[in-house]
Amino acid sequence: MNRALDYGFIWVKYKENDVAIEQNNENIIFQQLNYFHEKEKKKKGYIKALYLHHLLDFFKETYVNIRNIDLVYEKFLQDKVLIEISDSDGLSINFQDDINEIFKLIRENREEMYNDLKGEYLLNLKKSKNQKE
Repeated sequence: MNRALDYGFIWVKYKENDVAIEQNNENIIFQQLNYFHEKEKKKKGYIKALYLHHLLDFFKETYVNIRNIDLVYEKFLQDKVLIEISDSDGLSINFQDDINEIFKLIRENREEMYNDLKGEYLLNLKKSKNQKE
């Protein structure tokens, strides 16, 4: 699953239970949400893993201050994810509750997440904070 989320579905074409992932669709997150929703309609494990994966990637990729967790969430919702899709029956499926659950998990474990994040951005953020104090 991690590879599909990182590299998209271009590397393989899925066809399970009449759910096809089209290689020419412009929005890979729509494809991922649609595929995983159809794969596991009652449980939300794949959907939550999808949002968590993209949110953690966003923390590493974003240029906003990751210590401002509310701003990160706002930008994540604006720039990175879809909250709602239509399923194969044309019904609207809203994932806001799943996203809120993931945000709550991140909020509750943010210090551990910050400690796990490595790289120049986080180091520079700490240095500039220390210099201001």
